[in-house]
Amino acid sequence: QFCIDPLAGAHTRGSFVIRITFRMASLAPSLVFALVAALSVACSLACTIVAVGKDASASGYPIVSHTDDSGASTTDIRWIRVPRKTWPEGSMRPLHNWVDGYPRVVDGSRSPEYAPVNGQKETVPIGAIPQVPETYAYWDMDYGVQNEKGLSIGESTCTARTVGWPATPDRPYGYNHAGIEDLSKIALERCATARCAVKTMGDIAVDQGFYSADSGEPEHPDYADSAEALVVADTQELWIFNVMTGAKNASAIWAAQRVPSSHVAAVGNSFTIRKMNLSDSDNFLYSPGVTKLAEELGWWSPKDDLPGFFDFFGAYGYTPDTSGASDPAAAQMMKDTLSFYSGRRMWRIFSLLSPAEGSKLDPNKGNLPETKDPYPGSVPASQGSVTAQMVMDVLRDHYEGTPYDLTAGMAAGPFGTPNRGPVSPRGIRGLWERAISMHRGSWSYVLEAKPAGRSVSWLGYDSPHGAAYLPFFGSAAEGAPESFHSHEGYMSKFSTKVAWWAFNLVNQYSDLNFKLINKDVRAKAKQIELEGQQLVAKCSREADGASDEDAASRLLADCSNKFAEERVAEWWDFAWSLFAKYGRYSVTYNESAKGEAPMVYPEWWLNSMEVGYSLWAPEGPFHGMSDEVHLDTQQGTHSSLGSALLVISLAAAVGLVGYQTGMKRGEQLGKDSGDVYVAQP
Repeated sequence: QFCIDPLAGAHTRGSFVIRITFRMASLAPSLVFALVAALSVACSLACTIVAVGKDASASGYPIVSHTDDSGASTTDIRWIRVPRKTWPEGSMRPLHNWVDGYPRVVDGSRSPEYAPVNGQKETVPIGAIPQVPETYAYWDMDYGVQNEKGLSIGESTCTARTVGWPATPDRPYGYNHAGIEDLSKIALERCATARCAVKTMGDIAVDQGFYSADSGEPEHPDYADSAEALVVADTQELWIFNVMTGAKNASAIWAAQRVPSSHVAAVGNSFTIRKMNLSDSDNFLYSPGVTKLAEELGWWSPKDDLPGFFDFFGAYGYTPDTSGASDPAAAQMMKDTLSFYSGRRMWRIFSLLSPAEGSKLDPNKGNLPETKDPYPGSVPASQGSVTAQMVMDVLRDHYEGTPYDLTAGMAAGPFGTPNRGPVSPRGIRGLWERAISMHRGSWSYVLEAKPAGRSVSWLGYDSPHGAAYLPFFGSAAEGAPESFHSHEGYMSKFSTKVAWWAFNLVNQYSDLNFKLINKDVRAKAKQIELEGQQLVAKCSREADGASDEDAASRLLADCSNKFAEERVAEWWDFAWSLFAKYGRYSVTYNESAKGEAPMVYPEWWLNSMEVGYSLWAPEGPFHGMSDEVHLDTQQGTHSSLGSALLVISLAAAVGLVGYQTGMKRGEQLGKDSGDVYVAQP
């Protein structure tokens, strides 16, 4: 079956396309497999990293960011402070299998905020390594965030050609003990520099065996989620770290590359380390025998590169297996899905933060191991051109103003929502664009790696497009306010005592009229972030006059915690005000006779044939253009059939003319209007 679908996607602005809608029963089994595999690839991958070198940064210090786009599973939303500790000689550092949802771990020895409550039992370790005498304090979530020395980490799950599983009691096939969660945390506990961090994580991964939390099962291995990338920053350097399980579901293979200080880097669920100069230890680090497995399995040969060079992503990155797809179109879609899922975000990040370099890149190139002339892992940006605020805004992006704009077109609805929450029925071929900001974002953060205890973690709860980033100092002497690590609520339990819920509530409500409400939300967030920047400067000045380092850390913690507590309370008040202002599909300003105005549908949407905004003609269309014409065969004649078709044809023609007119008028209104939103398809 097929239907003519105006604006079936944002790529087709101002034109009609034919969308072929296949029924599952009509597909060959191999094609069904191919489509389901492609969809599973798109749905399982998650996070994005944006990073900025010190010379490209306006502050003169590196910036790292991370969006946690958790997907269909819940995640523990607590912002945890792990304190600095000294350890007795002979102590062991436990390794855990970190789980989805609340609580991610129960381990009072790590932090009082991870201690068991309400009958919880301590998480049983799956391994252990010798502990060091002293460990640094740091902010923690699913992955380690930032420590008191300013070391900062962002994460993105990646594809690879190997898989590995944790050595848990329920997995007799699991031999590995170190996941990216513990690796990132151990790096923050033990290191002050990025170089130390990548070497420490790499050595532990090789020794203990690396596993991904998303490797599927042995009978159905998930290569699309079996590896990890981190970007690690200290006050001077940025390093990209790529890690995967080694041969035979054991040990690890890893590589690390130093990012030039004048560059911005982007990671979107694929490795980005390509041509490694194996003799340049200033810029490349790697595991022993890094090429061995690739050579043994025929994934790479020394003849493929110049002497002494190795293409890490080219050898170890995953390309979907299309051998089971009898339909070439399905096979191509499987590759395109993974290619653009990663590549489009890389192109967009570079275009926003380094427009001159971004303009040289093709948004339709994609990013697979086999891609010719692939995207670079980083590009140069003008000196001092990128601020932390700019990175926050990149994390809020939905490709606005590009052919891939998720806030435009029929799928965005009359009020321009970029959110595509529901999934399509099985067997429907097609995917939405993968934006940087997503409806399934649980949190994000922007980390400024500054020296002398002045590093800052800007935490934004829920999806970035509805978050207000709040500052917490890396050297804080204590944890965040109670609402940031409360046990009173989690993703499956609403509570006004939990900070995350204030931001999630606003994001959910914004879909009533996204473009209208989100405009208010972003303005409020910008106000708070500006106040936060001023607060950071003020608190830092005051800490400079403290009697010692400990006193400065206490002052910084008090300063940021007071601000965070006040702004979360303010955000709750803001949430309730939105219910009053935008309730009942109106905009309410006051109680006067003219204090309320209706929301307005855009003309282009009403004039679309699919919407069904009609003249109430007896012949219809009643709910948009029908794909079938039902006739009363007992009373109908050839004449009535002709009349019905004529009416529908005229309605279609009128709709098309109105639609095109609405597009033009909508474009102008979109440029001129204030609160009334009209999207150009």
